[in-house]
Formats: sequence, C-alpha cells, structure tokens
Amino acid sequence: MKLINNTTNRILYKLGKSNDSEIATASIAAFKLFFIPMAALGDKKSTNEQKKYVIKRDIITETAALLSYIGITRVIKNNLTSPVCKKYYKDKAKKLVKNRKLDISSDDFKILTNIDGKALKNYAVSDLAQNGNLLTKEQSKHIKSLENVVLKFKDYLQSPKDLYLNTKKSISHICVCTLALSLIPFMTNKILEALGKANALKKTKTQETFKIPDINEYFAKISRKDKKCPW
Repeated sequence: MKLINNTTNRILYKLGKSNDSEIATASIAAFKLFFIPMAALGDKKSTNEQKKYVIKRDIITETAALLSYIGITRVIKNNLTSPVCKKYYKDKAKKLVKNRKLDISSDDFKILTNIDGKALKNYAVSDLAQNGNLLTKEQSKHIKSLENVVLKFKDYLQSPKDLYLNTKKSISHICVCTLALSLIPFMTNKILEALGKANALKKTKTQETFKIPDINEYFAKISRKDKKCPW
C-alpha cells in the first residue's frame, strides 16, 4: 500500500510540476481517438458512408495529433528552452549595464552572459527526476554563482529554475497551438486526399478487370473471323 501511495504521489508531483500543454492535448487526442469512432458507430441518423468518413478522419487526425504533440513538441521544447533562457540572461545583463547597475567587466556580467545550458536544464528538472540531483560538481558551482547574481538583482531577474520551467511551458503552448491550427489539419487533409485517390484508382482498375464485353462487338469479331475462314 505504501509503494502504491508513493508511486501515486510521485506521478501527481511530476504532472503538477511539468504540466506542459502537450500532456493535456495528447490525453484529449487519445480520448477522442477511442470515443469518437464509438459515437459515430452508434449514430443511427448517419449513413454507412458518413460513419466511415467520420471514423477515418478521426483516426487520422488524432493519430497525427498524438505523434505531433508527443514527438515534435518534445523535440522543439528540449532543444529550444535552454537557448531562450540564455538569451534572456544576456539581454538582461546588457540592460543592466545600460542602466548603469552592472559593470561590463564584472564577474556578474560574465556569469550572466556565459550560461551553461545543460547545467540550467539539469538544475531545473533535477527534482522531477527519479535519480534526484543531475548536476555535476562543476554545474552545481556554475548554478550557485548564477543564483547569487540573480539574488543581487532579484527585482530584474527570474530565478534559473522558474525561468527554465516557465520558458518550457510557453514553448509547449506555442507548439501545441501551431500544430493544432496548421500542421495537423494539413496532414489530415493530405492523407485523406491520398486515400481518396488510391480508392478511386482501385475502383477504376476493378471496373476495367471485370468489364462486361459489348455483345455487338463480340459478334462483329466473330463475323470478321468467319470471313477469313477458307471454307
């Protein structure tokens, strides 16, 4: 019982800490992938052709959504979050120098403009990992220096962990909205179009294979053959 409670608490904690948009949207897509075809099959007012189309479109759309939300969003988020955070600190450092609150030759300026992206990521997600702290000694030293600088300018700078997690969520929201409004409908329409062409071609070939011969043409061929006969 204790193991179950600990596992449940860990899952809820992780979902609460990393509640990115793709988690919710992927869950909705999985729900729709199962229940919309079921609802379509139970619709007595629709024809069989309408049911087939609804089921086919739902399966294509929600499968594309699942793959896009889980795959594309994760890749973009993992590769873009650290660079965005690094740019944030660099821009803030330049602004502090411009406002004469920070010297360009100081160690604080160097720390803000030389962020270790991997250290920042490991620091932000270490409490979500099962193995706890992911930082090396060098990374820990780097993050501690960064936190000290942030503390000096707490009215101007976000903490490393908050910045990373907030940026990650923002990128996740942008990706999900972009995918839902552009890529997923485009993919769905293109796949349905390709399937429609394939079905039309298949029907044409089937009709040509089982084409009923013209009786008049058949007898005309026989007549032509008869004329060539020597008897």
